[in-house]
Amino acid sequence: MVANVPLRPVPPPVFEGGLDGFTRDGFIAGWVCRPGVVARCHVRVLWEDEVLGEAVAESFRIDLLRAGKGLGHCGFFARLRRELPPGEHVFALVALPEDGGEIEVARDLPLLMPADPEIRAHLPDSPRERPIWRDEDVLGHLAQFDLARHCREMGVDRFVDVVYRFALDRWADDSARGLYPSILEKASLTPEAFFSIILTSDERKGRQTPLPSPFDYRFPFPTYAIETAASAPG
Repeated sequence: MVANVPLRPVPPPVFEGGLDGFTRDGFIAGWVCRPGVVARCHVRVLWEDEVLGEAVAESFRIDLLRAGKGLGHCGFFARLRRELPPGEHVFALVALPEDGGEIEVARDLPLLMPADPEIRAHLPDSPRERPIWRDEDVLGHLAQFDLARHCREMGVDRFVDVVYRFALDRWADDSARGLYPSILEKASLTPEAFFSIILTSDERKGRQTPLPSPFDYRFPFPTYAIETAASAPG
């Protein structure tokens, strides 16, 4: 009789990503992220072992945020280095992370280059202005930020300060320091509820600047939750 041996959880891939399609103005669109870690990376798109395009995967996409991919800031548009003939082509994605090395992200990614010129003319253009996340986007996906763990690891006093710094670009005042840490410590208020209070405050609503992106030096949450992530886009 074979003893029941508990299965070890399979670790998430070092990187994951995909391709979405071609654009009319000569780019290939895709995404690459590092599960659970906020980290931008350089990306190469390979076609028949040739580097067809390169980009940095850091553009915000709401569909990626909804799918739990890199807090949404992991899209890219790589300019094609050569014109591809019509038909289906198979690509691979390679990441060159900031900490060095070269890592294969995905292979055997098929995309169709339309043969009909009219169809190619109706492909979307790559966006000239990269979208940014809105307060509503962040509030709608607080589970991704894993705030309870960050609060536990930082301690309630520092957590209150960094949330104020993130949302209001200032440190918490004496009244906030006297109120929020104690009720967070007693679990009378969850970290998510506290975050929502600050992000929906009149002071935040009066600000015109967007929230710091995951790659801004003011962004205090270097990791994110992946267990709530939906299926990959595309």
